[in-house]
Amino acid sequence: MTAAAAESDPRALQELVDDVSDLLQAPAVLEDLGFALVAYGSQSPEGVDQVRAATILRKTATSQVRTYFLEHGIASATGPVRIPADESRQIAARVCIPVRSGGRTHGYLWVVEPPTGVAGDALARVTPLADRAGVLLARRAGVADERASLVDAFLLEDASDGAGGSAGEVPGRVVGAWRRLVELGEVNPGEPFVVADFRRPGEVRRRSVLSVPVGADADLVTRRVTRQLPAGAVAGVSEPCGFPGGSGGTGGSGGAGGAGGPGFAGGPGGVGGSAGAGVPVGPAIAARQAAAAAVTALARPQLGPVLSWSRLGFYRVLASGPAAVEALVAGTPAALLREKADADLIRTVLVWLDSGGNAARTAAALSVHRQTLYYRLERVEQLTGVDLDEGEARLGLHLGLALGEVLARSGD
Repeated sequence: MTAAAAESDPRALQELVDDVSDLLQAPAVLEDLGFALVAYGSQSPEGVDQVRAATILRKTATSQVRTYFLEHGIASATGPVRIPADESRQIAARVCIPVRSGGRTHGYLWVVEPPTGVAGDALARVTPLADRAGVLLARRAGVADERASLVDAFLLEDASDGAGGSAGEVPGRVVGAWRRLVELGEVNPGEPFVVADFRRPGEVRRRSVLSVPVGADADLVTRRVTRQLPAGAVAGVSEPCGFPGGSGGTGGSGGAGGAGGPGFAGGPGGVGGSAGAGVPVGPAIAARQAAAAAVTALARPQLGPVLSWSRLGFYRVLASGPAAVEALVAGTPAALLREKADADLIRTVLVWLDSGGNAARTAAALSVHRQTLYYRLERVEQLTGVDLDEGEARLGLHLGLALGEVLARSGD
């Protein structure tokens, strides 16, 4: 393989991992800096522990495994690190070879130690391969940074929302970002697209623009996004954004579509999707839809790790901003309770409402005695002046508390 081919061939990293496996006579795995699986060699039974098997199946390591490995200093190491076995975590002894380039770590090569161990001279022969993998991962990270910047530019608030300008009119910046995303193979100009907003507690959110087949239902889109979901993360997904005349934003004449960029139409207009078909739906609107769904999934995990706009229900009001939510909740029992109660009391009644008023399930979920639960519910009635046996009171309380919980997570 020529050097030029190695730079562009997606098999280059896989070939490097296979070469490492051959040199060490042990199956190797390559992960990026976030512990997402990049490539792995042929695995033998003696080279696979529970952690290795789970990583390959899930395409990423769990947060507990990541923490355990990072505690051994691999993030700052410049050479191989031997990590002892931990039977309680079902982790076999392994060697981690930091994959570095330009003085920075870009990933990790892992080898589960065979019974005979891994010789130091063998590790030395692997070093040039690890350095080569570092160059490739660094280049890939650069493309990822460019991709993130392009997505941000594409989704930035502007007239493409349909709030101003003529239908289908798209700013030049958005067109430029779209063209480059097409060049990178991120989107197919002949298909609609959705915005996916990925979030994990304590981390910076990541957004993607994903092409989807024409006429794809929510289940298909959800499965596609789920395959990209990092461990411990959630995702919100917008409605599909269509193109005028089914052109896919390429060819033709006139407008942004004729210039090789997208023109947005064909779906319900506005953030709430209430303006009717044919109203331009721009990428910024789709971004707000995805953000509302992602925040809801983060705060209300029972709704699923991947939540689409089409299934967001009354939570759609979150996309209109905090003021709209507060206006909706104002005057409900939830507003009174938020003013007067502490966090434990609010959590108690919300879990009880989520459990359909089942006292046994609620007490178990909160790890409290049932009598404690009854006392707290009585206290809620006293503070709000409502009877929790009445359906209207429960509805107002549940709606307001659920929206309030999601709104509180909107800054995560």
